Amino acid sequence: MPSHIATRFSAAAGRYEQAANIQKEAASQFDAWLAQLGLAAPASIVEIGCGTGFFTRLLHARYPGASLRATDLAPAMVAQCQAGFAPAPGLQFSVCDGREASFDPAPDWIVSTMCFQWFDPLPPVLARHFAGSRVLAFSVLLDGSFAQWRAAHERLHLPAGLHPCPDYDALLASIQDLHPGRLHARKISLTEQHANGRSFAHSLRAIGADQPRPGHRPAALRPVLRQLEQGIAANYEIGFFCLEK
Repeated sequence: MPSHIATRFSAAAGRYEQAANIQKEAASQFDAWLAQLGLAAPASIVEIGCGTGFFTRLLHARYPGASLRATDLAPAMVAQCQAGFAPAPGLQFSVCDGREASFDPAPDWIVSTMCFQWFDPLPPVLARHFAGSRVLAFSVLLDGSFAQWRAAHERLHLPAGLHPCPDYDALLASIQDLHPGRLHARKISLTEQHANGRSFAHSLRAIGADQPRPGHRPAALRPVLRQLEQGIAANYEIGFFCLEK
């Protein structure tokens, strides 16, 4: 993940817990989904992109006997996550780049929620982490999210500028190329209502997720926002994936 994205997320760390409602709900649903897959309980877990700890806290509560290392590229996010835990021998927190990190000893599980959409290209990252774990489980924001925002731009023949997200079917095909022993996948949709387009844009900025696609040159937003003055239902299309050796 480029340093400018890490800078945005670090700047948002202090307000993330209050602003990231969808991310919190997605972490809860992902935790519940993993729990019903019948996986063997892990002795060691590494989390990539821990943020302020939504999923970290769920993991620690569900597998209190496992060693757990929570990592993020944004130092302020790691600090915020660590502050939510009492010191314990099995807990570690560190700053690292999830695209290139390797972990020694190899953990039973490598997990991540709502982070991998920032990794481009994603398939080599998945191959690296699946090779270095018994289970790779992650949720990821998918293409097709924020449909009303995109449509408001399209009507004006303007690029929306949103950071690109993977397509579910293409991602599933690339995962199958890794030949997992068992593969579990699910797609969910969550929606957050905003009073208007400006409120939606501010919500992305509040959590540090307003980084545009590479090379995007921002257009004047006023005509776009006029179309969304009566509100916007921001849809989050999210893929759940779990690969077992």
